[in-house]
Amino acid sequence: MVPLRLDLLMWTWGCVIFIKLSFGIQIATTKECLSMFIKELLKIKLIIFLLLHILPSVTSANPVTVKAAEWTKVDNVKKCIEGTCNTFKNIEINKNTIELGQDISVTNLDSGSEIAAFTVKIIRYGRMVKMCWIGDTEGINDGTYLTVGGCKQK
Repeated sequence: MVPLRLDLLMWTWGCVIFIKLSFGIQIATTKECLSMFIKELLKIKLIIFLLLHILPSVTSANPVTVKAAEWTKVDNVKKCIEGTCNTFKNIEINKNTIELGQDISVTNLDSGSEIAAFTVKIIRYGRMVKMCWIGDTEGINDGTYLTVGGCKQK
């Protein structure tokens, strides 16, 4: 009588385990299986390392809310009244540093008239672009807001 023999291959964790069934069960693992497991583990560690080091630099490009800022260049003011917005570029601001809760006024250099005067409720600071957005509402890009360059958190 010939003994019953069944050979099976199983795939687990990227390595092959050879199971040989005859009258008893014999599980044979190889050095390749262990080395493949180590390689998979190193890949996972590399992915985690890259995520922890690349993700913060991507998120730091997004503007954050700050309490105070100073700047060197005035870019524009966007004034919105009842959903109608106008952008003015040739402007002058009465200061080059601001804190939340302080008043600021913007003058149109073409006409000499005041475009906007408001109490600052939000300052968004973009570290990567060195720009700030100073607004009269707590919403981002709502209401009237100034865009200034050469900005840094104070």
